[in-house]
Amino acid sequence: MYFKKILLNKTDYNLNRNQTMKKISTSLMLLIVSMAFSQVGISKNPTVEIHNKAILQVDGKYEGKNYGMMLPEVSAPENLPLYNTTTPDSEMTGMMMFEKTHATFYSYDGEKWNNEPTAAEFKMKQSRFLSNADEETSVVCILLGCGRHVGLGFSAPVDGKQSYNSLNITRETAVVAGGGLYGDKSFDNAKFIINEPGVYDIYLNVPSKTGGAVSLTSGPQYQLRAYLKQSNGSYNEVKLTTFFPDYYGILGIGGDTNTAAFTTTRIRLNPGDYIVSRIHSPLATVSVVVTLTAATSTNIAKYYPREIMFTKVSD
Repeated sequence: MYFKKILLNKTDYNLNRNQTMKKISTSLMLLIVSMAFSQVGISKNPTVEIHNKAILQVDGKYEGKNYGMMLPEVSAPENLPLYNTTTPDSEMTGMMMFEKTHATFYSYDGEKWNNEPTAAEFKMKQSRFLSNADEETSVVCILLGCGRHVGLGFSAPVDGKQSYNSLNITRETAVVAGGGLYGDKSFDNAKFIINEPGVYDIYLNVPSKTGGAVSLTSGPQYQLRAYLKQSNGSYNEVKLTTFFPDYYGILGIGGDTNTAAFTTTRIRLNPGDYIVSRIHSPLATVSVVVTLTAATSTNIAKYYPREIMFTKVSD
């Protein structure tokens, strides 16, 4: 099919400032409707290359500068055509307008105006796991001793909304060494096995409760640990971060029943590597009573759950 190219430029249409946009629009529309199978290019340059699939192409480059195109605008959404109508117009599908108050574009889908593009697929490179309401766990230090190391579980179902698993991470039971005289113990949904290689940002947030009378040494702390699979099948254990709530520390007196602790780190992981978060017990301490609780409840699980999030930032 033969396409005739028409170029509108400042030489062909030397319009002065007193000429109205209406005249420009009218001239352009007459050109479009009067010449079947034509292509139209708008440019300030003498010539412009028009793509063979484009019926209208605007060239925004001129003398080393870039220029834009201004769409028809309204001052508020309710001023859009057929905004609150009960009789939509399917023939108006595809219309676009700019709404100035919120600086956003609207497009008409044949039934209604939309100003939100298709949600960005940020979840495509993320996995997020949450805790249940019954996964509260603690480490208590009394006098010279503390309890065992305790794994943190994230057992809430993956619903695809609040929690998701686009990185195909496997969630399993973790076996955590107790430390000292304590033996190993299993903790449900506390182990996260990597299946896709890459560089990961790992974010961990733990709603917490703390309590203490007097502690002369550091008490229980949260830790995030990686277990990196070696070529011989063994694992190299790496402590990634140690963190704790703000209201917590040496000589702490009192406590806080509504606090939180969080951490973030970046690490390259390969298939077979896995991550475990836990409350790390110092095993030996000098204190009266010190407690660190990874808190959960119905209210916490609903509004502010314990969470661990994996974001793949590169391959």
